[in-house]
Amino acid sequence: MLRAGETEQFPHEQHARLFPLCGGCHEGVETGDRSAYYPSPQMCLNCHDGVTEPVVEWDGPTDYLTNLVFEHTHHAAEVLRHDGETLACEQCHTPAGAARMVIQRANPDVCLSCHAHQAQDHFVDADCQTCHVPFVDSDWPPARLAALPVPADHQVPGFLLEGHGTQAMASTQKCAVCHTQDRCTSCHVNAADVQQIAAIPPAPQGWSLPQYAAHYPVPASHLTRDWIAQHGDAASRQQCATCHTRDDCVACHVPPGPDVIGTLPARADVQAPGAVTLRQIPLSHASRWFDREHAALAGSQPGSCQACHAQQFCTDCHDAPVNPTYHPRNFAQQHSSQAYGRRLECSTCHEVRTFCRSCHIEQGMGAEGRLNPGFHDAEPLWLLRHARAARQGLESCTTCHVQRDCMQCHTEIGAFQISPHGPNFNARRAQQRNPVICFACHVTDPLANGGS
Repeated sequence: MLRAGETEQFPHEQHARLFPLCGGCHEGVETGDRSAYYPSPQMCLNCHDGVTEPVVEWDGPTDYLTNLVFEHTHHAAEVLRHDGETLACEQCHTPAGAARMVIQRANPDVCLSCHAHQAQDHFVDADCQTCHVPFVDSDWPPARLAALPVPADHQVPGFLLEGHGTQAMASTQKCAVCHTQDRCTSCHVNAADVQQIAAIPPAPQGWSLPQYAAHYPVPASHLTRDWIAQHGDAASRQQCATCHTRDDCVACHVPPGPDVIGTLPARADVQAPGAVTLRQIPLSHASRWFDREHAALAGSQPGSCQACHAQQFCTDCHDAPVNPTYHPRNFAQQHSSQAYGRRLECSTCHEVRTFCRSCHIEQGMGAEGRLNPGFHDAEPLWLLRHARAARQGLESCTTCHVQRDCMQCHTEIGAFQISPHGPNFNARRAQQRNPVICFACHVTDPLANGGS
């Protein structure tokens, strides 16, 4: 007993006298009826009944899986030989010079004998869609995707960064021959915005596709030294959303962040992971002394700080009651000249009336009335000469003194009745310039009753 499949194909030569015409068994080829392309197993039993001929078990042919754009009926109707007749079956299925029933599958070289192939590299230069249907429309199973050959131009360095986009823009149909839309969406964050990606058919529901790892090559512009500082000028959904999600931006930018961040899709809403970014220190912060030198940058470009830092980041140091890491060792013993000379702005971090006074009193430098000013003991007659120092560094006075200390003398009703205004003071003009300053000392409006 013979079994179909034990030979590579049906032994046409042994049946040459039985079937003078190909259409005797393959009548569906002429009519386009795919169900009648091959004879039924029952037809074989007419001869292979175990008496006349040995029994053959045959369940019908295995489907030939292909992605070719080809239909026998269309081809036969449209293509004429040079003598005006349509192509006969043997023109494609019988080798040149062979007997009539020496049958083989049509070889692509047979096709190319009529269809001139201008490409130097079949997988690179050819217009794939001329001969092949999109992969999702072919007879191939999903697993066939992983076995497709990789064209030579897809393997050159820089293809992902520069080559594939240009090719996709030029001929999306060519890409669809080997790719499903899922291959694009595995990398492109903005796949929904790209018309070329939308034109590639997606894989049918239920297909088990190979796992595609996302690749994000770094553009040359991102490798410049000042890219981190300068990238915001060119940021937009069109420029950034191919590779980046909103999540990549907020890795560095604190809320509310630039408006452009809100235009990018969130990672949870797209299939692609995006080029996951990590926070990096800008070049301007690279100095090991930047924590002491950052004031100039913060003062001139406060917006640049706010892009990455929340206010709490600043107040953790600037409002901290003690910051032992900011000052050098033994700073307390030598801070007075820097504090008085304003080489350091103490009030940036310290509340001088509490932080400084508590330490000064603890060190025995607190004032005890007007005649025992504590800190000024080394200065004979300091009280008579303190005016210049107060004008030059009033903040240093407030380290120990409160306003009532000054008002004991600097008021016309005080002990010494010393006017704080000085000679030739024009009260009305001063009030017109800034009336609020009057209430630093006066409880009520001193000019309300016509005073001068």
